[in-house]
Amino acid sequence: MNTQTLQLRKLVGGPYGMLPLVVGLVCVFQKWGGYYLDGYFLAPCDVGTRIYLSEADSLACCYSLAYDYDPAGGVATAIEVKLLTSGATFSAVQFPLGSGWSYQALEPGRRLRWQHPGGLPAGNQALFDFCVDAPQTGLPVEMAVNWLVGAETLCSDTLRLACHQCLAPRDESLNCLDDGGYSYSFGLINLTEYTIHRLRLREPAGQDLIVEEFINLPGPWAPGTSIGNFSLTFRPEAEGLDILCFDLTGSRLLADSSALDCCTFTRCLELPFCDRCCTPFDEYEADVNAGFTVEADCETGLLTAVYERWGDCDRAFWNLRNLNTGTGIGGFVDNNSISFSFLDETTYQLCMRVERRDAGGLNCYGSTTLTVCDTVFFDCPDPPCLDSSLIDWAFECPPELDLVCGCDDMTYINGCAAMNWSGVLSWTNGPCGEPPADSIILEITDFDSDRAILGWTSLGGLDYRFFLIQRRLPGGGWVTIGQVDGSTFTFTDDDPAGGLSEYRIVGVIWPGKPVFSNVVEIFLTSSRQEGTPETGRIWPNPARAEAFLQLHWTGSAEIAAFDIQGRLIGRWQSAAGHQEPIAITVSQWPDGLYFLQARNPMGENWTTRLLVAH
Repeated sequence: MNTQTLQLRKLVGGPYGMLPLVVGLVCVFQKWGGYYLDGYFLAPCDVGTRIYLSEADSLACCYSLAYDYDPAGGVATAIEVKLLTSGATFSAVQFPLGSGWSYQALEPGRRLRWQHPGGLPAGNQALFDFCVDAPQTGLPVEMAVNWLVGAETLCSDTLRLACHQCLAPRDESLNCLDDGGYSYSFGLINLTEYTIHRLRLREPAGQDLIVEEFINLPGPWAPGTSIGNFSLTFRPEAEGLDILCFDLTGSRLLADSSALDCCTFTRCLELPFCDRCCTPFDEYEADVNAGFTVEADCETGLLTAVYERWGDCDRAFWNLRNLNTGTGIGGFVDNNSISFSFLDETTYQLCMRVERRDAGGLNCYGSTTLTVCDTVFFDCPDPPCLDSSLIDWAFECPPELDLVCGCDDMTYINGCAAMNWSGVLSWTNGPCGEPPADSIILEITDFDSDRAILGWTSLGGLDYRFFLIQRRLPGGGWVTIGQVDGSTFTFTDDDPAGGLSEYRIVGVIWPGKPVFSNVVEIFLTSSRQEGTPETGRIWPNPARAEAFLQLHWTGSAEIAAFDIQGRLIGRWQSAAGHQEPIAITVSQWPDGLYFLQARNPMGENWTTRLLVAH
């Protein structure tokens, strides 16, 4: 093992360069520290193969590898070894193999393969001697031994090698702290050949997650002995990390009072997930009994309840009941407040049933929940600009989105709704500001060239008269393509436009105020057209100012355009014997969907659809 011994001197040179090994005066300088365990199998094969690992020098992590092979378990033609531990490499490799063997370094320093054309020799065979240069992680080095038939793996052995003596942890525990972070308790075994007088703690550059800055030893620490119990505190900022690493460096005091580092032990800990939701039941009870506060905003017509001591782990099921009429609304929230519209100036009862959940969404206390209620009265005087005698909710205002800003600083869908549904005496064109846009959540549940299916949900317990479904094409404005009542939450667009389209929902509550959903978009690769290219085509579709219609009939044809209500919009005549495109001016047409129909003297018909979006 002379070659290995020379290589060992290179491995243990460390950051201080090459130094002589003087036992009893200085410590061995090691590039990496670690702890020693006998090499052992992690997952052995069981097909007539056996691996023998013998230790040559535990301090240098040097071994000999041999095998015993019985071809009855399968004809193996090659054997391969591969280091699985990141950063580990082979060194001082020697192999006393006979004739017929061939050798490959598939990954130099990490993956080696030996082949024998007639199959691996049966019986006992010494394969190779080697050392391993491995980074210190406090864990064994893993090495795979693969038995191959051609390029296919017959089976694999996995071995663990203990490399480089330094320090070994014992009696470790890692616990979550109630106020965040972790507490790490541990002991240490001195596996060096030297007495350690000092132990230095160091974090990687840029890391500041350990509260303690140093570790005190109770006295000189003799080789082969254990000390503890040490304790480190990891700051709350460590949560969310998968692994936290730090270094412990042992030092020896020399006769001249100088200190010499013996070795460095790097410990990397997998941080557990800390579920801090499930507090003791009495804390949960105190948090719920702290209740909530309620505020009414007469200008916006919103009621807001704010929970005093509930958090992200709590779900509140709420119910607001009008004690005068007996009617009520309800829902649930996972945050610390809820807002909803109120309509009547009367007494209400608001109840919250609170469920505290763990990280998996399960009730921390089985089926137990706690409920807290409060009675509130709202008295909002009419602003001078309102006349409640004008309010008639049965009045039929047009469902047109022509926003106005009432003198009460509220936005209404149009002037008719402002006056007849809320008693507003005056208004200005345009919205007062950004209307509420967080109470309707829109999704496109399915779409293709024939349809787009929309679905939405309403948050906050608002009661809607109806919903308007709107679509917008690039460069155009919003166009209403449908309307459903306030209890319907789906709509199917049977004529989606080609290319990019945007959709939104406008909910109109009973006082005539709009609530806008989020905007979603779809993209269709082509417009849907009826007929075939052999009959005719129209472009562009959608059109803004002008569209072009080309028919492929040889005779004359009459073309007519109708709106979605079936009303005739225009009529054109194509010349006989010509197939030139016919220009159709649509700049004065209102935005919407139109049908174009062509008919020739032979009685043939061709129909297509044209979407106009300015």
